[in-house]
Amino acid sequence: MKKNRLSLAFLSLLIAASPLRAQDTLQNETVEQKDKRMEWFSQAKLGIFIHWGIYSVRGVSESWSFFNNYLPYDEYMEQEKGFTASKYDPKAWVDLIKESGAKYTVITTKHHDGVALWDTKVGDISVVKSTPAKRDLIAPFVKEVRKQGLKLGFYYSLLDWSHPDYPNKTRTEVRYKNDPERWARFNKFNFGQLAELNKTWKPDLYWFDGDWEQSAEAWNSKGIVDLLRSDNKNVIINSRIQGYGDYATPEQGVPVVRPEDKYWERGRFHS
Repeated sequence: MKKNRLSLAFLSLLIAASPLRAQDTLQNETVEQKDKRMEWFSQAKLGIFIHWGIYSVRGVSESWSFFNNYLPYDEYMEQEKGFTASKYDPKAWVDLIKESGAKYTVITTKHHDGVALWDTKVGDISVVKSTPAKRDLIAPFVKEVRKQGLKLGFYYSLLDWSHPDYPNKTRTEVRYKNDPERWARFNKFNFGQLAELNKTWKPDLYWFDGDWEQSAEAWNSKGIVDLLRSDNKNVIINSRIQGYGDYATPEQGVPVVRPEDKYWERGRFHS
């Protein structure tokens, strides 16, 4: 059994030069202003993405293993009991990232399983509250990234298949289909967690995921962007927020032609 296995995704950045979609530009932000905000990203070329969570205990597919019913949900979540992070060495990780030549790094703060890797005060499921690790794993990583002069990105799943107020749990199990009161509670939870991350660490980039299950209106994508930029005005946001992002993230396969977007990022994944 592989314990606390770390997955790294090496992200090669290929910068195209075709026109931006109108929805990608911030209100009242000129093309020149966006180019200035995106300057470090366009020059970075290489970043390293760290996928890490309780799924490393058994080495199963992150979140998807229970969503697709390969494992029962309760069995998947039992991995919390084995997640100790005993070999976690953020300095060693960041040393490797720096040595690779990467200019930025993105770390998972929460995947679709809802397990937060920081000491969230909003949700009930976190490595601090629910695992033997019993400590914030994001804080020391951020400290080392900043110390070594790299740009910092946070992966955050908009959907949360563990949250009692999120409509979907697995591919075959749905909690509800139309309940505005429960959905409002979930949105409040989502905004609360994002506010924690943003106010505490002000990352340079957000790598959202899971947007496909709801519309921009349901997520309140504009409200999320406004929240993040209210005290982190130069933050860069990926495309997976239903039309309100700064750059595209093609993932499945290698593009045979350049994407239409001016800024884009192609992931190459390795375990």
